[in-house]
Parts: sequence; structure tokens; C-alpha cells
Amino acid sequence: MSAYLPILLVSVFAVISFIIAMNRGAIPILASGIGLLAALVLSVFFLNILIVLKGNFEAFPMSWPRVLALIAVGLVIAMVFVRFVAKSLLLRFVGDNGSRLNWFEGFTGGCLSLFSVAVGTVFLFSGFRIAGTVEELNYTASLAREGVVEMGGKIPAYPRSVAWRDQIEDIPGVANVLDLVDPFGNRVYRNSAAMVMVASAPSLRAYFIRDQNIVELAYAGKFWDVSQDPSVADTQSAQDRLGLVFHRLVRQAASRDGVAEPLRKLQLRGYLEGFVDSLVPAPAFGEDTNS
Repeated sequence: MSAYLPILLVSVFAVISFIIAMNRGAIPILASGIGLLAALVLSVFFLNILIVLKGNFEAFPMSWPRVLALIAVGLVIAMVFVRFVAKSLLLRFVGDNGSRLNWFEGFTGGCLSLFSVAVGTVFLFSGFRIAGTVEELNYTASLAREGVVEMGGKIPAYPRSVAWRDQIEDIPGVANVLDLVDPFGNRVYRNSAAMVMVASAPSLRAYFIRDQNIVELAYAGKFWDVSQDPSVADTQSAQDRLGLVFHRLVRQAASRDGVAEPLRKLQLRGYLEGFVDSLVPAPAFGEDTNS
């Protein structure tokens, strides 16, 4: 049941918003949705510009955490401003016209509130995807360390946040929409970063290339060459997951012919769990496996 947490939260949010809009009117909720939509559009626009700028100018003065913090502050200000303007315009539109006011109350008001729920869902699902991607890349990095083979059965379980992310992406059409607005959780770029991490880890690489499809993907994307670039190696050493996914060379690797679609369909979890299972020694004959 816990794997469905994001979907459960959205369902509860939708029901509460619907009831509030029916009883108190949809204008405040609708104005909030418009403000959130403005913040979403601005975030996509500026984030993609900054990805290009940081990729083309290695001496860019700010780190990704600081850049994202500044963007977040700006988005909150923009959202509040747009919400205020939208609410003022909606109230002016309604005025003293009772028939227009009826559009924003009762059942129709509840239906209008679903617009804000939809926009809020994009933000919520993106947050879960980002958390799952960070945890998955951290997990990949832990398996890429020297000495992991000797750890055997002591390796922690796969992060739960990845299960939440996967449930979100299993909803038809949702993953495609989120790939457009969330460049970090984007399946192509996050899997490109993971392949670069695998390429630089001998034990992981040896396991992955047992699959001929991975061999062909790695050859087409030249992930080994990317992993050997000094700036990419520095990013990995700094454990900068954002920087790795947004790195110019990682994104270029994902853009090569015949690479994007296999990366989009790549189920990284299956390979990593298979690798972990291969490290667990088989029990000796007669050994009690329950102890």
C-alpha cells in the first residue's frame, strides 16, 4: 500500500478541494492553480536556459543547489503575485452578477477546482520523481564503490522512494508529461547519468555487459568515454547528482542516434537488484538460511 502514497495523496487533495470549492466557491482555489501554473512555466523556461548556460560556460559562478534555491525563491514570489492578480480579475469578472457567481459554486465550482488539483499534481509528482532519482543514483554510486563485491548480503534494500516514482510513471501518459517539465527526473537523462556511473565502476560494468542490449546501448552512447572526462569524474567525486544529470556531456550522450529510446525504456532497478543478488553467496549444503 505504501507504494501508492503519491496517488493516495492526490486523491485526498482532489476530494478536499472539490468539497471546499462546492461550499465556499472555487475562485481562491482556481487563482492558486493559475499561480502554480505560472510558476511551472517559469521553472521549465529558466531551468532549461540555466542548463544550457552552465553546460557551455564551465566557469559559471554558482553551484546547482544555489541556483535551484534562487529559482525556488523567485517562483514563490511569482506564484504569489500571479495568484493575487488572477483572484482580482476573477472577482472583477464575477462582480455582482449572480449567474456568473454560480459558475464558481456548487458542482461546477468543484469541477473547476480540479484544474488546480491537476497543476498541483504535476508539482507533487515531480517532487516524488526527483526524490526517487536522487536516491536511485545514490544507490548506484554505493554499488559502484570499490569493495562492494565483498559486502555480499550486507547491501541495503532498494530505496522506497523509487517505488513511489515507479508507481507514478506507471500511470498512462504521466511519465511523458513529467519528462517535459522535470529535466532531472527525465528518464532519458537520469538513465544516461546512471550509465556513466556504471561505466566507471568495474564490477557493475562487468555485470551490465552480460546483456547484449546494454553493450549496444553503451557503445552507441559512448558512456565509457564520457565517464573518463575530467569534469564528469569531478562531478561524480563530488557526489553532485544534479550536476551529473545536467552535465553537458551526459546529455549529449543521451542525444546520440539510437540512444534516447533505449534509455527511456531502461529499467535500471532490475539490473542493480540482479547485481546485488549475484553478490550474495549461496548457502552451504545443510546451512540454516533462516538464522
